[in-house]
Amino acid sequence: MGIRFGFKIGLTKGLSHLIALVVTVISLALILMLMASIHAGKSRNTVITVILIVLLGTIYGVVKVVLKSARKASELPILHLADKLAGIIVGLLWVAIVYMVMITLSYRGWLGSFGEMVVKDVEENVILSLINSYNKLI
Repeated sequence: MGIRFGFKIGLTKGLSHLIALVVTVISLALILMLMASIHAGKSRNTVITVILIVLLGTIYGVVKVVLKSARKASELPILHLADKLAGIIVGLLWVAIVYMVMITLSYRGWLGSFGEMVVKDVEENVILSLINSYNKLI
């Protein structure tokens, strides 16, 4: 699944999606921090969080422009094949991230009986146990 997905989208588009996902998660965390600071009445934390949100948006904008240029360059015939082959790695990384999130939600008990099945499968499967050993979310 990850190999086909990665080959289909390529490295540059896959990195673009991956960076957008990471920025979304960081933005959500910063927004939650902002709301907590406002409710606690901590104006210093509120200002710092707003600055971090603006900084994150600026950095993401620059990275987006660079990746857009890289995506255009990857349309050249020789680079196109290399982009597709390198995209396989991004596809596998996406699958590993999905598994890590699913395993984390399962271990925390948020998936109910489905989560119990996932935990049991992780303990029995060598590959899933290996992925779980690198999981820093738990």
